[in-house]
Amino acid sequence: MNSLKRNPPVILAVILAVILPVIPRVIPRVIPWVILPVILLVITASCAVFEVGGTRKDPVIERNQQSSIGVVYLWKAEIDSNNLTAASELMRHRSGRALLATERYDMTDDLKRWKTLLLNKPITTAVADTVNDSTHTVRTKMDYIRNVSFSTVRYQGKWWITKID
Repeated sequence: MNSLKRNPPVILAVILAVILPVIPRVIPRVIPWVILPVILLVITASCAVFEVGGTRKDPVIERNQQSSIGVVYLWKAEIDSNNLTAASELMRHRSGRALLATERYDMTDDLKRWKTLLLNKPITTAVADTVNDSTHTVRTKMDYIRNVSFSTVRYQGKWWITKID
């Protein structure tokens, strides 16, 4: 018996010698019950292997003032980092002129309100609608729940936020 423990090929040979004579008598009764589940398993598992269509990758949007959506992402990043001064600097008057100091000061309460509503909520969708060449409306959805609309204007080659609804 000690030789069986030390020699695994002998164990395999003994097992095969016992099982092989039984296989011709068992196969006709077992095949329908074994093959049907195997076929069903292959069919259901193949759905995960083959993918109809392709995976849709969302485009990477850079946080900069080179696009209307990019300035919205930049503004949201400034709000999330509690930098209300930088967030107010990304905003302009509808005509494109810089806001006066008093206008930016008056805006701080609104920015604090937006901060409490949107803090650490990701932008899940952002769609830009073109009003004209230099004005876009960016409709966003924050965390799949809150809809926020940004009016943006292009002034001197950069995009600025003019209104938040």
